[in-house]
Amino acid sequence: MEHSAYSHRSIMSARILQEAAVRYFLEVVNTGSVADAASRLNVVPSAVSRQIARLESELGTPLFVRQSRGMVPSKAGEMLAAYARRSQLDAEQISLEIDALRGEAERTIRIACTEGFSAAFLPRAMAEFRRTVAPASFEVVLDTAAGVTQRVREAECDIGLTFSFGPEKDIQVAFAAPSPIFAIVAASHPLAQSAQVSFRELLAYPLALPGVQSTLHKLIDIYCSREGVACKSVLSSATLETLLGFTLASDAVTFSGELFVRPRLASGELVALPVPELTASERTVEIQTLARRALPPLLQAFIERLSGELSSHVD
Repeated sequence: MEHSAYSHRSIMSARILQEAAVRYFLEVVNTGSVADAASRLNVVPSAVSRQIARLESELGTPLFVRQSRGMVPSKAGEMLAAYARRSQLDAEQISLEIDALRGEAERTIRIACTEGFSAAFLPRAMAEFRRTVAPASFEVVLDTAAGVTQRVREAECDIGLTFSFGPEKDIQVAFAAPSPIFAIVAASHPLAQSAQVSFRELLAYPLALPGVQSTLHKLIDIYCSREGVACKSVLSSATLETLLGFTLASDAVTFSGELFVRPRLASGELVALPVPELTASERTVEIQTLARRALPPLLQAFIERLSGELSSHVD
């Protein structure tokens, strides 16, 4: 009898996981509140609450920890969210494979990346892939480093190109390499002929810094706090081109990975100076995918191509 009851619950649990209630659940996980999830789903909040309560009843466990500032997934909720996201991606892949049988597959690869990748590196990689491997379509969205990882985690994109300081929950790292930071100055800058510069030397010049949400800005803040030095910027921008343009037109110093300014370095407009205090950082450049997801062949091929391109750039 016990076994029969257990089997019945297992069958019910398996059935409920296929239903629309899981979509409501995922929206609450992604937004952190029933009200915000209802707004995104275009339904009333009570409908979302009923579906969550139904899921919890069927599965026999709380899926959220209710807090004053929102709802956080419980351990069971985290497991269900990871399962649901993988299931969504698997369903999309099966649909594409069925379309392919009719010759209708679009084969779109969705990419989220930080701004630096979008200027030259990623466009060249996509064009080369289409030319030499497969005529894939691409969708690219820009975000902060943390935002890229969140988009991968929430299955809003297939691949994340970003920076990280360590392992991230529910993220599979397909490629990782150290990402040293350089001080970037105009070729006419007084420091341009230096083999390397200390961070304190740079403080004698105007600083143009990336936005406060960037990993690079956070590293600089950590260094300044640790060393007890003031680090005030005359320009703050989330757009790399703005920072580089300002640097070219002044004696300002900005910061970047060498990969993103390589064309400007090759033309002789800009110079990249090693900064020992920042070179030793643990920041890595990563290609991220959703953990435990079965990657379709086209996506795997593009990741391998990106990994090869990044390896040649960071070596």
